[in-house]
Amino acid sequence: MKKKSLKKFTLRRYKPYKDSEGNNIEEYESKRYDDEAIIYPASSSTQFELYGMRIHAIMNMHYYGVLTINVHDMITYEGINYKVISEQKYKRFKHIEIERL
Repeated sequence: MKKKSLKKFTLRRYKPYKDSEGNNIEEYESKRYDDEAIIYPASSSTQFELYGMRIHAIMNMHYYGVLTINVHDMITYEGINYKVISEQKYKRFKHIEIERL
């Protein structure tokens, strides 16, 4: 991992709740967590087969830190909001796929 290739991002955790009528409402916590990860555009042939035309809105992220990042959490990177759509845990890092909202 090269330190100069790390990019800053902000994490907001997903917090769903039900309103008085029983509808599910998606919401994100107001508390923000700042950290760094390697973030780059999705470009593999497997991802292209999986996501098709949505591939242009998807980024890959290699996270080496200690924050718990789950599916549906919001990542803010370069002023653009992304939603975590996939997470794979490896020995040294987490590979996370994020999609532009």
